[in-house]
This record gives sequence, structure tokens and C-alpha cells, in this order.
Amino acid sequence: MSNLSNKVKNAAYEIIDKKQATYYGIGMSTARIVKAILNNEQVILPVSAYLRGEYGQEGVFTGVPSVVNQNGVREIIELNMDAYEMKQFEKSVNQLKEVIESIK
Repeated sequence: MSNLSNKVKNAAYEIIDKKQATYYGIGMSTARIVKAILNNEQVILPVSAYLRGEYGQEGVFTGVPSVVNQNGVREIIELNMDAYEMKQFEKSVNQLKEVIESIK
């Protein structure tokens, strides 16, 4: 999973290297999500979804694989993560919650 983690962390740099900007990646991602909604595709995409106990977290929007259809997120897909991955996810969510609290 660390190889995947590194790919995700460095995706913006790869886009900048090839296109000289990250807005292409943002635009492509947005277009893909809109297409899934408009066509009611029932496709799994990595989107920010509201957690209600999934991954042991609740009350926060964060990026997770989700089934997207004409209504938006139909279902959150819970991946099997080992203890290290769960700890990293929890750390990320906690940092996100801290930022949210700091701006309230």
C-alpha cells in the first residue's frame, strides 16, 4: 500500500511536470464525477463523502471510495486496511477535524 500512497501524494507533481498546472487534474476529476451523476453510472470513485461510522469515523467529510449515482454518493465502500493503514487514516481524519474546529 505504500507504493499507492506515494502515487497519490505525488500525483499533483506528476501533473505539474506534464501539464505545467494542477487544474487539469481537478477539471478531469470534476468532469468524471459530473458524468457519473448525470448518467446515473453507479460507479466507484474516490470522492469526499460524509462518514457515519464507516472506517470507525463519523461526522466528517473525507475522501473515500464511494458508489456515485444520480443522487451523489449512494454508498461508501470500506476497504480492508491493516492496522498501520487504519492508524494513518485515523490520523488524517483527526487532522481534518482539528482544522474544521479551528475555523468554527
